[in-house]
Parts: sequence; structure tokens; C-alpha cells
Amino acid sequence: MKSLQRVTGFIGLILMAAFLLPYIFKLPQLDITLILMGGLSLAVFDFFSSNKDE
Repeated sequence: MKSLQRVTGFIGLILMAAFLLPYIFKLPQLDITLILMGGLSLAVFDFFSSNKDE
């Protein structure tokens, strides 16, 4: 069960990155780009830090 949660979390992380990366690369405003990159980095950090507790 633990590996299933890990795989589904990774799939969700990939889907979130696939959704946000075109906006990150194409937006000309730096402030919005930094906010999007911050949100994506928080999701990556949460994915890797939550697996250590289980």
C-alpha cells in the first residue's frame, strides 16, 4: 500500500509540473513566474519529505 501511495503521489507531481511548466517558461512577468516556481517547489518538497515519515 505504501508503494501505491508513492506512485500516485509521483504521478500527481508529474501532472502538476506538466500543467505549470508551460506557464513558467512562457510568462514574461518575473513575479508571477517566481510564484509558480515556488508553488511547484513546495509540492516537490512535500512529496519528498512526506515519504520519510512513513
